[in-house]
Amino acid sequence: MASIQAPGIGSGLDVNNIVSQLIALERRPIDRLDSKQAIINAQISAYGSLKSKISDFQTALQALSNLSSFQIFNAVANDEDIFTATADENSVAGTYSINVIALAERDKIFTQAYTDGATVVGEGTLTIAVGSDSFDVVIDSSNSTLAKIRDAINDASDNTGVTATIVTDDNGAQLVISTDKTGTDNALKITVTGDTDSNNTDDAGLSALAYDVGGGIVHRAAITTAGDAVVQIDGFTVTSSSNTISGALEGVSITAKTIGSSTLQITRDDEGITESVQAFADAFNALREELDTQRKGQLEADSTLLTIERQLYAILNAGTAITGSSFSYLVQVGLSTDEDGKLSLDSSDLNSVLSSDFQSLANLFAAQDEGIIFRLEAFADNLLDSNGLIDSREDGLKTQSDSIDDQKLRLENRLIIIERRIRAQFTALDTLVSSLSSTGNFLTQQLANLPTINRS
Repeated sequence: MASIQAPGIGSGLDVNNIVSQLIALERRPIDRLDSKQAIINAQISAYGSLKSKISDFQTALQALSNLSSFQIFNAVANDEDIFTATADENSVAGTYSINVIALAERDKIFTQAYTDGATVVGEGTLTIAVGSDSFDVVIDSSNSTLAKIRDAINDASDNTGVTATIVTDDNGAQLVISTDKTGTDNALKITVTGDTDSNNTDDAGLSALAYDVGGGIVHRAAITTAGDAVVQIDGFTVTSSSNTISGALEGVSITAKTIGSSTLQITRDDEGITESVQAFADAFNALREELDTQRKGQLEADSTLLTIERQLYAILNAGTAITGSSFSYLVQVGLSTDEDGKLSLDSSDLNSVLSSDFQSLANLFAAQDEGIIFRLEAFADNLLDSNGLIDSREDGLKTQSDSIDDQKLRLENRLIIIERRIRAQFTALDTLVSSLSSTGNFLTQQLANLPTINRS
């Protein structure tokens, strides 16, 4: 049976409180380690925040990282009901006359009217061709109705770009077959073999679905006929199988909407370039603020921040000659550093450079192996590298934190032993005092029972 312990009963001492106070004194080294570890963990967190800001800065650099980033063009059609356009970095600024003469069309045909989708059409094999590609659809007693022929065409595993639907009007149900692509290269041709009425070209049985313009099999007028888009650009005629014309103007894609004439203006998007430069300055300033915040906070007196700052400004202030640019400093294109070390953009100065010496501006930022952005990207990559300056510092701090965990564990184990020893000592003291108290009480009782000697 387990004994019931009540420390202090024998001695009258508050043993639990005394032990708690003694252990609290013994815990002071652990408390000091806790405080030290809290500071280290805060520093690790601070480095994480710094890495995040460097990553944001790296993202902003990407918008100016190559020369094509500066080749931003807007394509504006004066009448977007006639055509729309887009332009990429290969475009050339200018104004062009666009005349849409014809729109690209797809072949779309319809059959004779049947009672409804359940009407049997006939049996045989449909060979459906779109341009040079074709596929076969076998029609037998299991799928010879109008609705099942529609499904067989649409569900064919090798369908080359044909869609079949049923349209029901006052005359009845008609199968409508159309090509998915436009242009004469995607003309539709339907031939029939093995028609059960023994005639593969008449307007009866399965051959009622036949359509071969070249072969003279046209049972009724097409809804639309395959044709190419025809567009004139400054008088030069361009033909396209689709209504989107690419490659006629370098870097420009034109989508014809309807027949008519309008003008196309291709202009460089200087506003977009200015926004990218401003985003670069904002990201730089956010990084600069983060360095200041950490210097005043958890990373106070940390030499890593000074190293990063020196490398950063060394790039900005290098004044290195760059191939293809008459500029060497950001201040020459409207970016200057204020007394707090932050970048500010004078958009009027930047716009002036965009107008007067665009290529020098682009090369200042994005020249391969030389531009300021190239050097800043290398700087950011090195900082964020797994073996870089910040990760090395974090690894050192994590090693310290792990070491503290080991020390705390050893001290906690030691405290357990100390507490057991102290409690054992107080238990022995308690037992001793209790024993002495019992002996004293016994002696007092015996003395009280001694005979009294009367003296005269």
